[in-house]
Amino acid sequence: MGTHPVEDPLRRLERVLAEDTARLTETRERLADIGDALVQLRARMHHIDLGDDLGVQVLEQEVASPILVRLAGGADQVDNVVMQVDVGAGAEDVNSRSELERAQEGQRQRTLVHPMALEDEVSRLRLSAKREVGQEQRVSDVPGTEFLVLGDEAVVTLERWGDPTSRYLFVRHPALVRSFATWFDAVWAVSPEVSLSVSGPDEAPLVRLLALGLKDETIARTLGVSLRTVRRRIAGLMDEHGVSTRFQLGVALERDGQL
Repeated sequence: MGTHPVEDPLRRLERVLAEDTARLTETRERLADIGDALVQLRARMHHIDLGDDLGVQVLEQEVASPILVRLAGGADQVDNVVMQVDVGAGAEDVNSRSELERAQEGQRQRTLVHPMALEDEVSRLRLSAKREVGQEQRVSDVPGTEFLVLGDEAVVTLERWGDPTSRYLFVRHPALVRSFATWFDAVWAVSPEVSLSVSGPDEAPLVRLLALGLKDETIARTLGVSLRTVRRRIAGLMDEHGVSTRFQLGVALERDGQL
């Protein structure tokens, strides 16, 4: 039997970090371009008299709910940004209605969850139930408002940017829909999976963020936990792997195939 050359753990770690750095740099450039476009988009949305030309319609949440459910039911893929689980786009009587059933029927659902939506146990349990039926979930504090991309047909966002209690904006203009979809993809590409473990923390997202060289404060904000919790979990990993420095921890994680 032939043997395959074993890559030195330190070399592999260096290569992985270089690849992640290049990917993050590219994504930051994409986000800057998309951010400029969204500034213009936001300005236009605040001039509702242009709504007809832009394919933008303003609706109260109770009026929007059945329309939203109908549109979501017909989409092959739904991408969602949730700031709070029980308010706005995360509420059970809005986009979550029939959400579990749609996932079970094969609809692809990707949800970017803001860290503040992970602060209470009830919200984590609801997100966990959705993930169990196939919903993909990642955590990010980059998007400053909620929005829902319904395939290539429409986007639903908020009239008042970042306020989940405000009225909804239905956007159907193809260029604007694509702008939101591209923005979502860019953020999704660099966001870690949501950690929802109840019995014990899933350390995979923490390990991934450590490998990216992020500061403890950034890791805590991204995972939606306290700085003390992050440092306690890192110390636990170091004890588990029998190392005394974070550099040694990285080598040990690489050796064990966790990076």
